[in-house]
Formats: sequence, structure tokens, C-alpha cells
Amino acid sequence: MKNTQRSLLFLWRGCSLVIGPGIDSKFHAHFATQLTWGLDAPFQARLAPDLPWTTTRAAIFASNQPHQIHCEARLLAHLFVELPQRSPAAQSVLVADYDCVDAFEPVRDGLDLARHGSLDLQRAGQLTQDWLACTSLYDRARPGFDHRISQALASIALRPGQQPPSGAELAAGVHLSASRFTHLFRQQTGLSLSRYLLWSRLMAAVEAVARGDNMTHAAHSAGFADLAHMSRTFRNTFGVVPSELQKMAIAFKRE
Repeated sequence: MKNTQRSLLFLWRGCSLVIGPGIDSKFHAHFATQLTWGLDAPFQARLAPDLPWTTTRAAIFASNQPHQIHCEARLLAHLFVELPQRSPAAQSVLVADYDCVDAFEPVRDGLDLARHGSLDLQRAGQLTQDWLACTSLYDRARPGFDHRISQALASIALRPGQQPPSGAELAAGVHLSASRFTHLFRQQTGLSLSRYLLWSRLMAAVEAVARGDNMTHAAHSAGFADLAHMSRTFRNTFGVVPSELQKMAIAFKRE
């Protein structure tokens, strides 16, 4: 039976939390490290088309790791967090050992949020911190990016939907040569600057939908040529179509 319960989407800068009926995805990969938890039952996941499905209650998908989820409309929680690529926590894990599941106990609070459809941003934020803490990602990620890359990322974040700063501008802003900057940027984020800017545009589009924009306006405001361009990029990145955003209740905080 199809689950008609509405999904909840909580957005913060560099982090997002989705709670609700799971959506079967196509193979995809994205910049964020993804943590997924089956709130009411296990789900299936795999890391390559030629690998068998693993039935699991929890999973961590590393940045840029292709993956696919099959969930049969189970209630799932997905946490997407932007971590430094060099973080030792950035490895994909499908938790099939149920002795490990108790370590994710704080995430069970998400089941209450899902059942009551509560857009409680503060409670969701605490759930996010608890989840990161119990998976050790919070402490391992604490050192953050190199301060020059952090400064460049902040400059990009200040201009969502506008003409992005060029590599030369960003390099000059942190007093590096263009070649040294692009090398350091890829080393720290795992992405080329152009791919990260594409990721940033997608996040800007999601934020625009959260503010109440329609999909076409959100695509244009985020710097995409048209809705079709954004839709292709969104599906390739998240494995689902962007119209799924319109089925969600969204709470948004820009820091």
C-alpha cells in the first residue's frame, strides 16, 4: 500500500534532514555525506548495479559514493551533511549487523516528528546533532576545511543564483595562485570548482522552493538555464525528480 504521509524537510546551511516515506531512487551520487535510518523497518541499499541488495536499518553513504535505495515506502530519515572530503569518517557503511543498531537510538525521535508532521526546527536540529554524535561524525568533522577553502565556500554561499565568482577571483581572495587554489579546493572537497558550483546551485534551488517559489522560478533564481536543466541535474544528483520537493513540508533556516 502506498504511504501518503507527507515528508518533512529541514534545511540549514551545509545540512539538511528529510523525514518521511522513503522514495526508491536511481543510482546517484552527491557532495554531501548521507546518513539514512529506517525509522519503522529496514530498507534495502546497494553501492553498485552489479552488487546484491543489502537489507539494513542504517547506512552511511560517503561523499561522491554512488548508491541506490529501495524502501517500499518505509518511513526513513535522511541526513545530508557537507563534511571535509579528508574526514576519516567519509566511508560508506551499510549496517547489516543489528547489534550496531542501538548506537542510532537518538534517531528514533524522528519517528515522532514523522507521525505528527511536526515542523519543529529546533527539535530537528537537536536530532541532527545527536545523530552526528552517535556516529562519531560530529567530532571527526569538527576541524573543518582549510580556512582558505572555508573562506571561498562562504563567498560562494553569499551569491546563490547570481553569477558565481570565478576561480581566479576566489584564489585572489585567499591569496593563492589559481592553480594552487584549484588543487587545494579539489583536495579538500573532493570536487572540481565547477562541480561544487553546480551543487551550490542545486542547494539554492531547494532553498528557493522552501521560500515558496515555484519550480521554474527556483530553477532560474539558482542560475539554471531552465527547469529541464535543473531537473536533469537534480535527478542525476539525488536519484529522484525535483517535483518531490513540492510534496514536502519545509522548514528553513539560513545562517
